[in-house]
Amino acid sequence: MSVATDHTGPWTVADVLALPEDRTTRYELLGESLVMSPAPGVRHQRASFRLHVLLDVVLVLVLVLVARRASRAPAPRARPARLAHRWKSSKPST
Repeated sequence: MSVATDHTGPWTVADVLALPEDRTTRYELLGESLVMSPAPGVRHQRASFRLHVLLDVVLVLVLVLVARRASRAPAPRARPARLAHRWKSSKPST
């Protein structure tokens, strides 16, 4: 695994944009320092893609399960009419 190298100095966005295009190196401007790191390799990109696919599948499954659970939630129950007289009679009279 390669390590990023730091080129200190007062770098600006214009300085970085003026560099020649290089697809094998990644340039980042952190503060006024230029940080250069190698581009990710094929194994890294493949692993990233597989992780993305797995996370996407899990997210879809979780959303489906949550939607199913929400659709099965019982509706609020109303008091049965045959018991309504008990609640009325249990109130103290004024």
